[in-house]
Amino acid sequence: MKILPEDIFSTYNKIKPFLRITETSYSELISKNFNCNIYIKFENRQNTGSFKIRGALSKLLSLSNKDKLRGVIGMSAGNHAQGLAYSGNKLGLDTNIVMPLGTPFTKIRRTKNFGGNVFLKGGDLIESKNYVNELIDKFGYIEVHPYNDTEVIKGQGTIYLEMLNQISELDYLLVPVGGGGLLAGCSIINSALSKKTKIIGVESKFYPSLHNVFYKKKLKCGGSTIAEGIAVKEIGTIPYDYIKDEVDSVIYVSDTSIERAIAMLALNEKVVVEGAGAAGLAAIIENPKTFKNSNVGIILCGGNIDSKIISSILMRDLVRARQITTMTITMPDKPGQLNIIANICANSGANVLQVEHNRFTMDLSASLAKLDITIETQNEDHLKNIINLIEKEGLPVVLDDNY
Repeated sequence: MKILPEDIFSTYNKIKPFLRITETSYSELISKNFNCNIYIKFENRQNTGSFKIRGALSKLLSLSNKDKLRGVIGMSAGNHAQGLAYSGNKLGLDTNIVMPLGTPFTKIRRTKNFGGNVFLKGGDLIESKNYVNELIDKFGYIEVHPYNDTEVIKGQGTIYLEMLNQISELDYLLVPVGGGGLLAGCSIINSALSKKTKIIGVESKFYPSLHNVFYKKKLKCGGSTIAEGIAVKEIGTIPYDYIKDEVDSVIYVSDTSIERAIAMLALNEKVVVEGAGAAGLAAIIENPKTFKNSNVGIILCGGNIDSKIISSILMRDLVRARQITTMTITMPDKPGQLNIIANICANSGANVLQVEHNRFTMDLSASLAKLDITIETQNEDHLKNIINLIEKEGLPVVLDDNY
């Protein structure tokens, strides 16, 4: 049966008691960077740190009492797993989740903490799904698919319904795409309540599954991506039925842009977002002319990211901005040379983070030494000024451009 907007309205009323009503607000700082008006849906602040709780609740609340007793099972890279475990816990259902090998530890740990019974099986979601089928055959569980299910799509669509209750009509809504459940749900609501808004699906460059179907392309799907939450090789057939006629375009973004988006959101909005959640902002970073002078909505669909990854991203962002830089300096191997550089850095207000002094580099003359010094500066101009002062002393500087 075809999903109607009214179905999503009624679903919202059913699941609302179990949800956190997440904020949608205007981002002044990020908007200024791109000359457009950016409205952010902070779904990363949901009870499980992701929108997936909406679809899981919708599905579980639709089950008969007899089916609830059988227990449920799903496959997930993490956020659907947590949503299913949390929802099952609230409703008193036994939940089982198959997660691919390599799923971030934080998502595995949180799923177990919410009461889910976790199986780590398969290199990707397709292989995990095969194991789900085995367990269904063996134990008779009810499957709760993360996106290829009409009840799940209804639940995911409530996020845009909620968003439209909080802000005026948009010119564009940028929706992260993995299997397509969220995009399908948003498309249904958009066709009824906000027809002037252009819906754009945003995928990882490594997994352009919807792009391939939508534009009849054969781009490769696979590889390691920071946006593992949308690393899906095949778009769901059920979501695609709603996507194909309602979505205006589908684009994909690089991991570099996603990293920049995560850092930008952390520094400007003070929020932690996972790779999939930052995909919408990454699309603006890569296509600023498309969205200039427009009202643009983005959905931070998840915030479950490993601490070590967010730490690495923030440090890499400082390197890209030339606020942390490693300089390699060739100098005469005689007393006082290191002191010259240290004084320049100190007098210029740079912070020295690390120093490695090597006299035994074989590609240099025995009369020379190599210094690798990592410094923190205010910005690129500050760094250039320091390099100029060092080179005026006759000491050539080479920058580490690995960023």
